[in-house]
Amino acid sequence: MNLISLRDFVNLVSWVPLTFFLVIFFITGTILVVIKDWRASVGAFLLQYLSMGLVLARLVRPEVAFAKVLVGLFICVIMYLSARQASWRHKLTSASIGLHILLGTRVVAGEVFPPGRAFRLMTVLLMGITAVSLGQNYPISTLPFVISIAVYWLCLAGFLLLILSENPLKIGQGLLTILIGFELWYTTLEGSLIVVGLWGSVNLILALAVGYLATVRSVILEEDF
Repeated sequence: MNLISLRDFVNLVSWVPLTFFLVIFFITGTILVVIKDWRASVGAFLLQYLSMGLVLARLVRPEVAFAKVLVGLFICVIMYLSARQASWRHKLTSASIGLHILLGTRVVAGEVFPPGRAFRLMTVLLMGITAVSLGQNYPISTLPFVISIAVYWLCLAGFLLLILSENPLKIGQGLLTILIGFELWYTTLEGSLIVVGLWGSVNLILALAVGYLATVRSVILEEDF
């Protein structure tokens, strides 16, 4: 895709109000925090990166936004492959646990921190109200008002994932969600391709590390049973 086609695409989607992307960020952040299914998480994460690219395409040069989306696609592929492998190993572990229970040789332990879905929804609602309040009282001068709210929301949603999750994949998604919020702001200040490449490298290394930890964790759980 060349620069002309990128600009044509930006002009094509320029009629979409920024409020629409704010709603998308709220939906994807809620899915990441509330739903544990890895397919939904990876899909929401991909939608989050695409939305970030469409927003940045209207604030900075289109090729910068395209580079961000390209990095996001690679990260989502890494997350998908790692989550799929971890899920396959988890199914084997679950089958082993069921066999132990059937034979009466093992007692199932509870989660380390098992907040229910209702608790997560209430926490997400509280963080959403906080993000709107921060956007109103402390708007980011270099960003439109609704995108200021989006930045605060993404950082808060990522923080929620960090404190409510023990799965390396979810923790990694929390860290990357915080970085998405940060990049929405920082890219408007420093939008050179060199900086974009450096940030992309950091994100990819983080995604690879998270994928590796998720795989190692699934292997350890499988060996324990």
